[in-house]
Amino acid sequence: MPQQAFLKGIQGYWDALGQPGEPPELGESRIDAFVDLLHVTANAEHGFRLLELLDSPYAGMAVGDASRPWRLHWALQVGEVEPFVVSELHGLIFLADTIADPEGRHRVYTIKDGMRGDLEFADITGALRWMTAQVHHAKGALDDAKLQDTQSEASALLDDDWEKGPTSGLYIVEELLDTPLFEAWDAISRGQWPLVESDGSNPAVDREDGWQRRLSLWLTRRFLATRALELPEEIGVSDMDAIHRSLVDHLIDFEQAIHGGDVPRIIDQTAAGEDPKLGMLALEWMERHDSWRTAASVPAPDEDDAFIEEPPPFQHTPFTRRLMHALSVSLDRMVEQGELELDPDRKEALLIELVTAGSDARSVKHMLKKLTSTLVDSEHVEEIYPSDDKIQDRLKEDLGG
Repeated sequence: MPQQAFLKGIQGYWDALGQPGEPPELGESRIDAFVDLLHVTANAEHGFRLLELLDSPYAGMAVGDASRPWRLHWALQVGEVEPFVVSELHGLIFLADTIADPEGRHRVYTIKDGMRGDLEFADITGALRWMTAQVHHAKGALDDAKLQDTQSEASALLDDDWEKGPTSGLYIVEELLDTPLFEAWDAISRGQWPLVESDGSNPAVDREDGWQRRLSLWLTRRFLATRALELPEEIGVSDMDAIHRSLVDHLIDFEQAIHGGDVPRIIDQTAAGEDPKLGMLALEWMERHDSWRTAASVPAPDEDDAFIEEPPPFQHTPFTRRLMHALSVSLDRMVEQGELELDPDRKEALLIELVTAGSDARSVKHMLKKLTSTLVDSEHVEEIYPSDDKIQDRLKEDLGG
């Protein structure tokens, strides 16, 4: 019966648009069939159409472009919803959840100006019934009162347990919109960071429908709270779909930029890209970043100053921990191969010296040069035999290029 009602809804919408013949063969699942229907009827007068999303929203978010809805389109993509619109209802965006609820229904929501709308449907069949009435109304074949009657019968108030957590597509979208990822990019360009507290929740690793969008929300929240990407051990990046892999890649680059102190790769690429507005904003981002980095650089104290304070104890970040581990393995290998003589008791001090030098580098290439020169000149090293170039090549190999 539900399938028959759905097929009837497709036929009714098709006929309301005045499409010739019968609807073509559509996708096998209901959500795929619905999306296909919107595709093939997109050019029909008064028809609904899929919202064209902006490509790769991360560049626009990183440079702070407020002229286009990068943040919204990012949340819609990561939230795994299919957005669609109709010209008669300007500014209203409908969201069909691609993940079915426990009853197998794909819920349909609305948002306007980034806020949840009042019009919602418990399933696609109800949405199709109302969409058909809306088309008739736009053509003048249905008055306001009858459209309202159909809306009252076809719509639903979605406020059950499914809507109260990350099982709901709209919940994911709303929570992503509330995360200050957009603001964090502007803040880091000024040497700052938004105050975000971790909610203490566990990541989604159950592999049930919707687990990837739940995990992406958790990763984003966790990253903003800790400035580190923490992918659960049970999950590999290769397990994730392209949309979610892109988020992971973005957060990895962001983390490296934060702890390395250099201009992030996405900013460099955007500055050299083909979009002039984003390019200009990227250059402005770099100017802000260079300004605070320069201001934070303190000249070395005068050697004759009798009141030089002791340096603060070394403090780790997730980046420096990983760098220290990689350098430790590299040093051990050099010792084993007879390239380096090092007193084991001085290894920790040498590692801190190397990590301190490497973490202040402007880029990976600059970091390798600083690590090499620091290792060669360090008082903690007894003897080192390879040339500077060979040492740099060894470090590049051991640190993953």
